[in-house]
Amino acid sequence: MGFYENYDQTNLFYRNVGFKEFEVFPMLWDEHNPCQIYVMALK
Repeated sequence: MGFYENYDQTNLFYRNVGFKEFEVFPMLWDEHNPCQIYVMALK
């Protein structure tokens, strides 16, 4: 997975509760710390 285990766990949490990855900016901060945007539809 990724460089940081904590980020991997966070990403899995968001996906498991229904969020979808919308966009990733892999070099916004640095190569090991991408900016990830997740979204979820509200009903």
